[in-house]
Amino acid sequence: MSTDNKKHYLYVNGQKVPVSEQVYRAYWQYTEKERYFMNKMKQEKFVCDQEQQVAVFLPSREDSYERLLESDQQFAANQIPVDVLATSSVWIQELMACLSEEERAIIYQLYYLDKTEREACSALHIARTTFQRRKKKLLERLRTLLENNF
Repeated sequence: MSTDNKKHYLYVNGQKVPVSEQVYRAYWQYTEKERYFMNKMKQEKFVCDQEQQVAVFLPSREDSYERLLESDQQFAANQIPVDVLATSSVWIQELMACLSEEERAIIYQLYYLDKTEREACSALHIARTTFQRRKKKLLERLRTLLENNF
């Protein structure tokens, strides 16, 4: 039978649904990938070498959180709490609203895009000395706004 005329089906909620060959292949590819991660990666097993008559134990590549805690593994909390992130983003938006368009552009170039002063000057079409003077003035203004809580 030709592969061009072959029909492909998947079972969804117990019903046979015709699908294209591309969908069929993608489904089985991801099914195999899931089976690999669930069975081969997560299960411990013994591997036997027939030539040397040796059995080797291969532990699971995945470890449980509980077992790691029992073995005194420490986990650093690198993430900032969600409530702090939410309030700080609102706070930064309010602070940025107090600035002029040019001041926001300077901050955007330097801190969001992480450009050097030379690159920011080029992007904003400002002379370097002018840029440095405006940046210094902007930082002083930000300091004053923060000290006065806006």
